[in-house]
Amino acid sequence: PIRVDTARRIKYPTLARKAVEQALRRENLAEEQRILYVAMTRPKEKLILVDALYHAESRLKKLAAGAACPVLPETVAAGRSFGDWLLLPLLCRPEAAPLLALAQAESGGLYTGDTAPWRVFCHDSGDFRERPVVPHAAAERTEAGPAFSREMLDFVYPYTRETRMPSKVTATQLKGRAVDEEIAEHAAHTPYLRPLTQPKFRQERHGLTPVERGTATHLVLQYLDFSGGSAAKQVAMFRARNLLTEEQAAEVDQEALDRFLTSPLAEEIRQGRNVLREYRFTLLMDERIYDPAAHGGDEMLLQGVVDCCFETDAGITVVDFKTDRVFTPKEVQVRAERYRPQLEAYSRALEQVLEKKVSRRVLYFLAPGETVDV
Repeated sequence: PIRVDTARRIKYPTLARKAVEQALRRENLAEEQRILYVAMTRPKEKLILVDALYHAESRLKKLAAGAACPVLPETVAAGRSFGDWLLLPLLCRPEAAPLLALAQAESGGLYTGDTAPWRVFCHDSGDFRERPVVPHAAAERTEAGPAFSREMLDFVYPYTRETRMPSKVTATQLKGRAVDEEIAEHAAHTPYLRPLTQPKFRQERHGLTPVERGTATHLVLQYLDFSGGSAAKQVAMFRARNLLTEEQAAEVDQEALDRFLTSPLAEEIRQGRNVLREYRFTLLMDERIYDPAAHGGDEMLLQGVVDCCFETDAGITVVDFKTDRVFTPKEVQVRAERYRPQLEAYSRALEQVLEKKVSRRVLYFLAPGETVDV
């Protein structure tokens, strides 16, 4: 029969586990010693070390018994913290006399190497338990405060208007701003509540909204060749190049585009120089352009996109295309006046960026095919 020694079968795994634990402990100690070494060797001029000890007398007496330089490995392994590792060689130096006196102990041997001297200070936490009262603070509490002034309650901040102004605006936000009666009368704007809409797949309507239709038309005008054939042909080409979706191509008013291509304005653009389309700009403007009643002196960021501009002998002509559904001459004039501040902002921006004079500002309404100078 085969006899199994159960004592050894249990003993050997226990020894293996302890060996692994010891190996991991040695690796951790080596890593902590490396971190301490790196931290202590980085300072270039002065190194300040602080160690807080509970029961300092007994702890220092125990460390002094094993102090040596170099310290024995088993003594280092028994250390509880970085402070213990530092005190073990320090207690062998002559600068550690205050520590040895506190512990009423003697070091096993003094280190006499030629290294930079240490400065050792001992502080008792009991000396810092009571916080001193600052004399002038107590005197301030007893002094009488300033006399009450009614004018402090009646004070009105003179720049309240500026605190409600945005730091950035777009050119489209300036339309009608300078002649807005609500601002002139210091009246608050009517709050706008955005209606909740269903997702597109839940909506029963088909086709594009007026805003989406206008976006599609401006996208065509961005790529439209003013001397390259009919609008229908070019829209089909844009669709083939995936510049337009099928729904956008179907909703674009091709008749209005053909009418524009045969207009005098289109001929002027064809004859013009340095034609720019969808020209983006960002610049700083005086706050009084946004609100004439402001104090002035501050600036705000103005951003915008010019639909089209070109140069003539007289200067730069700015063109802005509008898809508003207006047809009568009166409606066109009223709507054009609303867009005047927007065209003025475009003109101001182009004169500053291109460093050339703007001689003409033009609005072209696609629906009626009307050109209006503002």
